[in-house]
Amino acid sequence: MIRELIISFDYHSGKTVKKLRELELEKKNTEDKEKLNNLKKEIEILQSDYESKLKPVALEIAFNIDSQMEKMSEEEIFQKFQVKNADSSMVGECVYKICQKLERQPSHKAILEMMPERFRPN
Repeated sequence: MIRELIISFDYHSGKTVKKLRELELEKKNTEDKEKLNNLKKEIEILQSDYESKLKPVALEIAFNIDSQMEKMSEEEIFQKFQVKNADSSMVGECVYKICQKLERQPSHKAILEMMPERFRPN
């Protein structure tokens, strides 16, 4: 299910990712200060839009992982994930690692800010 969420998000965010790449390339090749500032603002707006669309997907993944962990014993979690003493504070890190498979990887900080406090590392 998590894989399907990531694939679906990548598909639906494709236009935004393509536009961000184009703007970043244009920014790299621009020397005009005014145009550079406009490009930075446009990139920031698009990036924010991208992250706001990612948040519900990231939260769904987080709650899915947490739900799976609740149903597993410590031994099962270790066998499946090679993690000892797993708790819900590790979920944010798991979501971050999963989101690194996206075409446009969000920052660690962005993912952790999306997570409820209980899913953030201590």
